[in-house]
Amino acid sequence: MAWADVKIKISGEEFDAKMRGNEIFVPMTIEDQDFTIEVDGEPREVLSVRVDDRDGVVYITVKADANEEQSDDEPAEGRDDDNAGGDGV
Repeated sequence: MAWADVKIKISGEEFDAKMRGNEIFVPMTIEDQDFTIEVDGEPREVLSVRVDDRDGVVYITVKADANEEQSDDEPAEGRDDDNAGGDGV
């Protein structure tokens, strides 16, 4: 799954961010406080916030949207038959 460009609002202030699944990467710093968040105009519930002070970025995990496709951690393709031709391979 690739990072997608999104617009987010944190307590009414808009920022450019990246989102992959339910994790948001924001190149900014925030105060330790409760805040509200919208992703592309949709309100989302914040599950956790991790601040990386070294790089001045924040990782925000939001509750998965019910409309998003959930990963089942299974491969997208099935296994091919072994066509090596040997016995016991």
